[in-house]
Amino acid sequence: MKQIINHKDFLCDDLFIYWRTHPSEKLDLYWEAYLRANEEQRDEFYRAVAEFDNLKVVNDAYLLNEVALKKLIDHRIQVSKRNKLRTFYTSLSAAVLLLAVITTLFFIGRKTENPELSFASIGQVMNDSTVQLLAGGNVTDINNNATLDLSEKKNSAVIQDSLSQKEVTLDRNQTNRLIVPFGKRSSIVLADGSKVYLNSGTEMDFPSTFSNHSREIWVEGEIFIDVAHQRGTPFVIHTPNSEIIVYGTSFNVTSYSDESRESVVLVNGSVEVKSMNSSIRLKPNEMAVIENGALMRKEVDVSAYISWKKGYLQLSKTPLNEVLQQIGRYYNVEFRYPHNLSLGERTCSGKLYLSDNLEDVLKAFSKLTFLTYEINKETINIKQ
Repeated sequence: MKQIINHKDFLCDDLFIYWRTHPSEKLDLYWEAYLRANEEQRDEFYRAVAEFDNLKVVNDAYLLNEVALKKLIDHRIQVSKRNKLRTFYTSLSAAVLLLAVITTLFFIGRKTENPELSFASIGQVMNDSTVQLLAGGNVTDINNNATLDLSEKKNSAVIQDSLSQKEVTLDRNQTNRLIVPFGKRSSIVLADGSKVYLNSGTEMDFPSTFSNHSREIWVEGEIFIDVAHQRGTPFVIHTPNSEIIVYGTSFNVTSYSDESRESVVLVNGSVEVKSMNSSIRLKPNEMAVIENGALMRKEVDVSAYISWKKGYLQLSKTPLNEVLQQIGRYYNVEFRYPHNLSLGERTCSGKLYLSDNLEDVLKAFSKLTFLTYEINKETINIKQ
């Protein structure tokens, strides 16, 4: 266990969470012994217990890695030298443990004292909140979460949502643009059958039909794409900072103009990412990051990068300013907060469900961070 500063550090501890969700006499003895050895932490410990027990538990499960848990327990046993608990703890590794937790787990980090009362903001509000298809000289408004299908009929787009369906004629030789503002989502089935999910604040240029030699689209924002395999016809995605060559695969691309970092996360198949004079061939569960002209590779949990298309954020030690940025785009709102909250130094893990009601999400965020908020039209003020 890392050094305990206050009750929030207990709330970030896996064994503490397991004890509160799976209480037992053996774990009671463990924590009693811990408090006897760390008497100065008793008040913060019981404050953490009260905070945890007051949280509303919902029907969701947090899967704690079996191997990681066993390592954690073995380390605790070695540090505390309480070998009498070894038999009990070892038995826990016989099954994967499901921890019922609140919608989002707790943040890690501390408030940084700063007398400056300067403010920062996250996100921007778009005045035009309608998804639009620009085809030739025509502009077609599209309902939120509607799907455009170019694969059903040649030189046309069938636009369908839960309530209606309409057809838009496309010029065979034209390039079309789909604009998805902040607060909206959309999806499109391209002429070759490839399906693209567009997140909030995304623009994508695409042809009405593809040639026999290549398939190319242009993206700024965030998409998840499942590319249809066509032997001998490469699929290429152009972003402001890279060129992605696809070899039949599904992956996520994030390339917002207000971010310095661009990323490509591969779910399955194979892609090659080119930027400047560098290139990387990705394997599944790998991410390419382009930042400050450098191209880097690292292994990731892909669920954290594609969960948005399922209506929730899968967070894994994600800085709070990044969480607010994603919420801001999803709901077309701006967040404002004092610099001294140091949101970039605090992280959280778990699931945050993106319901139709923004305030439900803000309440969940407030509970997990111990921060408060105040709604002022499209601006949300975050406070300590």
